[in-house]
Amino acid sequence: MSVKIKPGKEIGARIAAMTGKNPQWRWYHGLSFYLIIQVLTFSTSALVSIASGNKGNNFQETVFGDTSYFKKLKQVKITPPSWFFAPAWTVNNISVIYGTLRVLNMPEDTRGRNAFLALQAATWLDYVAFNAAYFSLRSPINAFVLTVLFLLLTIASGFVAIFRLKDTKVALSLGTLFIWLIVATTAATTQMLWNKDELYAVGPFAEPNPSLLKKNVN
Repeated sequence: MSVKIKPGKEIGARIAAMTGKNPQWRWYHGLSFYLIIQVLTFSTSALVSIASGNKGNNFQETVFGDTSYFKKLKQVKITPPSWFFAPAWTVNNISVIYGTLRVLNMPEDTRGRNAFLALQAATWLDYVAFNAAYFSLRSPINAFVLTVLFLLLTIASGFVAIFRLKDTKVALSLGTLFIWLIVATTAATTQMLWNKDELYAVGPFAEPNPSLLKKNVN
């Protein structure tokens, strides 16, 4: 008769074998953190939208972002459709949180542990600020700056994971996010160049190349 081991227990057993103790940080801590981050992100966005007078047509648009603003921007062809952002970021966040939990459960004197966690803390602050700075304030410039900063923090996190932590799984946990940010940085750059920034009352700074311009934004 075979005995089935739940994935969470199997991971816990592996960490215990690696560190000599049971993991302090478990999957439900990661889930709780994810939910708190979502509440902070959307509540911050809603408050900034209301304060700046850029409320959406309904409660959903005020809290979760006014997609009509996104759709009216001139965008490069590789920009993902608005509906794709939620599933993509869910995958990215789950993967990154897995890697972070793995690092949290390493011994406190592990080389690179504190540096990785500090970089992740800065990355999550960037994440929380993004919707408010971009959609609520109608600012492609803010979006560009925060996206480039997010990419740089992710590259730095990957460097620490590979060369200091020397943990392949932690490095791979950043993989989908890195790919997404390459696309997002390209999209943010063209949006910043091709559109007027309502917050700073500047732009556009360049005319879009017709061959690169996305025809139907959705």
